[in-house]
Amino acid sequence: MSLARRWAETLIAAVLNVSHEELTAHAGRTLNPEQRRRFEGIARQASPDAPLAYAIGRAPFMDLDFEVSPDTLIPKVDTELFVGTMLEELARSPLPPEPHVLELCTGSGCLAIFLADRLPEARVVATDVSREALAVAGQNVLRHDVGDRVALGLGDMWEPVADLAAGRSFDLILSNPPYIPTQNIADMGRHVAEHEPHLALDGGADGLDPHRRILDDAADYLAPGGRLFLEHEWYHGAAARALAERHPGHYEDVRTLPDANGKDRALHARRGVESAVVGRPAEMAAPRHPKPAARKVGHDRRT
Repeated sequence: MSLARRWAETLIAAVLNVSHEELTAHAGRTLNPEQRRRFEGIARQASPDAPLAYAIGRAPFMDLDFEVSPDTLIPKVDTELFVGTMLEELARSPLPPEPHVLELCTGSGCLAIFLADRLPEARVVATDVSREALAVAGQNVLRHDVGDRVALGLGDMWEPVADLAAGRSFDLILSNPPYIPTQNIADMGRHVAEHEPHLALDGGADGLDPHRRILDDAADYLAPGGRLFLEHEWYHGAAARALAERHPGHYEDVRTLPDANGKDRALHARRGVESAVVGRPAEMAAPRHPKPAARKVGHDRRT
């Protein structure tokens, strides 16, 4: 399906106030007065320089629709390519039964929720530093009925993880962290630079500051043999690998994974079974940099 058609279906579903999956049942339907007003309101907000997703209040991702707000990034095709690359890798080397999954920097929660939908045996922990973004993620958890398998935590990077992990290490850690170099954000176009949250875009001078922080501690939370996938810009491949290789003995099988378009899209690393942190308790290694207790966010929050 073309991206334009997918966005058109997201718009129609929002106007009808139904899920994307229910659209077929409404084919050929005439809009009632309330729906016409809703469509006209979205049309008035639409602009070449402003994101349509914020006017709709929804965005498509991996054939699902998710609520979004100006406090969250709008899901991008690049991240769909990242997910596709990760799924191909996991198909070649499957996760263990009932995998424990962690997503850092979850934003709207679309990636964590998609994985919960795709991996019904998985238990997923998803965190974000933005209270407002996590409130949107909570709405999406309810929307997709995965509240029994997705736990949300508020805090800066690793801050809430130990509490939410409840003593169990992770078989998979993934993140689409901020990775745009600070000086490049202004060049992304007004629809991004002036509307999407810079907190979720700005990756520091080289775009890899969040990746450094993740790699500093990820091995402490991964199960032996557990995998790490980090999305990055197409030109970050070598630099991201170098960051992982700064931790000898903690990571092995460090690779750059290309996406379906042949562009470098993700860093892959595996915690070594004989890594330096294996000496810590088998359930979950205590982090080298202890963090405060997590602040949990309920799934029934509303904005």
